[in-house]
Amino acid sequence: MSDFRHLNVDQYDEEALHPLELAPPDPRSAQELLQLAQAKQAGVRTRLASHDIAGALTEALNDPPTGDHAMEARRATLSLVLDILNSTRTADIAPALKALRMEERDTLMKYLYRGLEAGRTGHSGVNCAVLLSWHEKVRGRKLTQLTQLAGTGCIVRVMTDRRVV
Repeated sequence: MSDFRHLNVDQYDEEALHPLELAPPDPRSAQELLQLAQAKQAGVRTRLASHDIAGALTEALNDPPTGDHAMEARRATLSLVLDILNSTRTADIAPALKALRMEERDTLMKYLYRGLEAGRTGHSGVNCAVLLSWHEKVRGRKLTQLTQLAGTGCIVRVMTDRRVV
């Protein structure tokens, strides 16, 4: 009975959008993306050791792996970003966010949502309270200088961007 009337009617619509049209796949191979993600780890760890949170975030958020074929690279980069977020003191969040460009803040918001999703499913190493604290600072609940930096537009851009990190 489960096969009854299961028909993809979009296959007959010439104007239907396909996922590849919304977000083109990353042309690099999965192995190449994994190697790039692993290469970032050494630089990020060095920056974290010298308490350069903004530099570590910039390096981790630059050119994130996307696409279904890059799951290992995406997991490695998510883990790296979560390590940065978990090791940052609350007082250091605002200066780190001010140093990021708008695109980097949008990418950070994507990783915050991915981290919250992982925390919901019971993934170890995810502290949702820390992620919510970062989310509040990126989005800017209070009328501060941070609101002018990212604002709610950051959330809208993340939700409409089809490139999944």
